[in-house]
Amino acid sequence: MKEKLAELLTNIFTTSGHSVSESDTVDLIVEKNDHRTYILLTGQPDPAQIRSFADQIRDGVGLYVTMQKMEPELHDYATHVGLITWDRDELSLQIGKAVIADLEGNATDLQLVAYDIDNNAMTADQPASTSTGFSGSFEVSSGTSAPSAEPSTPSAPQMPAQEEQDGFNIWATSPEMQQADTVGNYQEPERSYMEAPVTTAPEPQQALWQAPQPVPSTLDLHTAPIKLEKERAAAMAKSEIGIPDDVVLKFVPFWNYAYAVKAEHRFKNKVIDISGQGQGCLNALNGNKEEIELHQINDHVTLPDDNYEIKSKMIDQKEAESTLISNIIEEYTKDVRFNNVVGEALISEHKMFKPSMDDIRFKIDLVYVPIWEVKGARNSVEINAYTQEILTNPVDDDVEFM
Repeated sequence: MKEKLAELLTNIFTTSGHSVSESDTVDLIVEKNDHRTYILLTGQPDPAQIRSFADQIRDGVGLYVTMQKMEPELHDYATHVGLITWDRDELSLQIGKAVIADLEGNATDLQLVAYDIDNNAMTADQPASTSTGFSGSFEVSSGTSAPSAEPSTPSAPQMPAQEEQDGFNIWATSPEMQQADTVGNYQEPERSYMEAPVTTAPEPQQALWQAPQPVPSTLDLHTAPIKLEKERAAAMAKSEIGIPDDVVLKFVPFWNYAYAVKAEHRFKNKVIDISGQGQGCLNALNGNKEEIELHQINDHVTLPDDNYEIKSKMIDQKEAESTLISNIIEEYTKDVRFNNVVGEALISEHKMFKPSMDDIRFKIDLVYVPIWEVKGARNSVEINAYTQEILTNPVDDDVEFM
């Protein structure tokens, strides 16, 4: 369904003179006349996804498209954070306009996204009933969450006629106004020019789109830091699994080790030098060696939310040391060939030289590595939250990869 919708929108925007490209973070990027629109397609509208999408927009406008009918509160929230929304009804209207314009040969003149040059903003070509503009003058009172009307007085300066006619955009007002609680609907009755605006403070209530914000907590754990945010991990996994169903933070135990080898062996008149050093990680769940370099390890970590789990190690330190030291000895064992001339005969012989336990300096430490598991409808993707790399092999047996 999502692929077909993306193909349909690509055809519509291409026909109307836009250039269309794909992205790792959004579904489509369209450009026309040096203006850029980022498009995110979703099956089910979600306030957290809307907030994350709005935060990604830096140099254009965001278009949030869904095949579902959006609730008015959720539509208002998307508009509040600066997004254009096309739900099922608006999407049907836009597709119909594009088809008619194409039949009439006016597709290249079709303005699917209108650019307001005067206000330096972009808006969707939507019916006037969805406008978020407000007329009149509003003031946020200290200690309250709802705006109140400020009656005009004879001594107060009159607003210029043109400014009164055009009104003002609430999104362009002060930061205090932008942070005001937006529950309820602001409505004004029709009035003459001389009448003072009258508003009624709505009853305090929780809007549907206002999800409670999680309070960050700190976990005492010997771990590498989290350098990849949850929203970015979900965006990285979209190309593999589609729309994520859930994102879980897992702390996976690894035996972080470092070693140095220094040995000399003498055979006849030759000196055999065996030396080297290295480091790595041994997965304490499945015993796999990983080329992970942990340059930063902390004794506590700040959790983004409470959706996390700490994996218990399946391989203890004694078993890990035995396995790793055996591998080191095998890696640094040398098979040296010697040639000797006895009379007229050339005699060759091989001799094995390997380091002993006393020739190896070894250090090991249990460290947890944060892993994002992004779950889809049928499979999952794991991303190292420290190195920010998508893993090709699962870190445990509970993950089903593609």
